[in-house]
Amino acid sequence: MIYLLIGQKGSGKSFIGELMEAHFGLKFIRVEDWAKSIKKGRALDDDTYLKEVFDTIEKGIRSAMKEHENLVFESTGLTEHFDQMLTNLQTDFMVVTIGVIADPKTCLERVRSRDQSIHIEVNGQQLKELNKAIRDKNVPTAFRIDNRGKSPEELREQLTHILAETRR
Repeated sequence: MIYLLIGQKGSGKSFIGELMEAHFGLKFIRVEDWAKSIKKGRALDDDTYLKEVFDTIEKGIRSAMKEHENLVFESTGLTEHFDQMLTNLQTDFMVVTIGVIADPKTCLERVRSRDQSIHIEVNGQQLKELNKAIRDKNVPTAFRIDNRGKSPEELREQLTHILAETRR
């Protein structure tokens, strides 16, 4: 089973993915590493870059599923290339989508204060525009995690419920 965390930049998707790995034994794949490795100075809205990113993510997830029964990865869910990747993965795997909800102001603060070496860099204006577009698209998800001021323990409780529901 694939668990796909979807939400704004800075919403806590990576943190939640790490919690899922540490506490529930699900392999967390940081796909942003792949996006960074193929960026090559291209703009974040370069369609060729975005297609390449989501093709690479799909291939990587397919490969990882040969080694892991369950895994988790993250995405903003913003582009049509994401939509195509999700459709393709859903053809061959059970994909559980989980929306991660966070306050836009908190997202901005988190992005400004996090380790930029492990994330694609965006400036404040780009972040505001990206996150607004992500909120406007509002990708439908099977579950939601409310990450507004939640402790790791509270997030684990939400995850425990989601995992119990999906493993029935």
